[in-house]
Amino acid sequence: MSVPTRGYLTLAAGSSRYLEMAVDMALSLREHTRHPIGLVCDEATAETVTARYGTVFDCVAPVGPDFRHGRALKYGVAEASPWDQAIFVDADCLVLGALDHAFDALTDRPLAFLGELLTRDDNEHHHGFSTRRLMSTFGLDNYLKTNSGFFAFRKAPAELFMRECLRCFLEEAQPKLRLSRLRGAWLGDEIAIGLIGGRHKLPPLPKPGEMYWPAEFDSLDPDRPTKPLLHFIAPLPDRTFRELMRVVEDRRETAGVPWTGADHWVAEQASLERRARPRRWLERLKIWR
Repeated sequence: MSVPTRGYLTLAAGSSRYLEMAVDMALSLREHTRHPIGLVCDEATAETVTARYGTVFDCVAPVGPDFRHGRALKYGVAEASPWDQAIFVDADCLVLGALDHAFDALTDRPLAFLGELLTRDDNEHHHGFSTRRLMSTFGLDNYLKTNSGFFAFRKAPAELFMRECLRCFLEEAQPKLRLSRLRGAWLGDEIAIGLIGGRHKLPPLPKPGEMYWPAEFDSLDPDRPTKPLLHFIAPLPDRTFRELMRVVEDRRETAGVPWTGADHWVAEQASLERRARPRRWLERLKIWR
């Protein structure tokens, strides 16, 4: 039996900001793996990569046209993957330690996401939705509450799973959750992943988790990280953010990669600040839809 090919993938499409973050993520990842790193993107982004960042990524793969529907881009990563097994890391992440161990989860499951498989006995908050209400609305006994910024997959079964997610996103989640969205809930790719993952009772990645969660951001020391992955899902403390940007700039200089400033990360930090305000308000009032 041949040994499966393995590599990492990230995603950037439609915005130069995501490409710049993907470059920084890939350079941070290179310090902790010998596996190749690929970028899934649109045609315009591929042209920029060829012109400016040819040494950063080992391959560039186009995202399929079926997945270019707003928040559905990530569902196209499996079909774009050139490898039998892959680990996906979101562009808005910085890698602080080794992640190769996530491939081990693929020995007994086709995909492995961060998170937890919930039942109707649980009722947690996920992007403004009550997980119990989601299970009731879609007739489920389980829901995979996940952060899709990091997951491992085997290509063939993941293609089928992600196609299911795309159909669910377009034909089920968008129509049935329209009112909740008007009330402030956020319908990203993770809701359909949670629904389809629940239908398949997909086990998550083993704990302890690889990712820093917002409650841990205040204790994050970039020089002595206790977890291997930082996902920019909430605003960072100013001091930590400045220290990370210094490391990012030094890393680009060492790699001989163009650096025009941290505007892409500053814009991301500002966006997170804006999004955090209504989310904190909703969570305080427990308005889960």
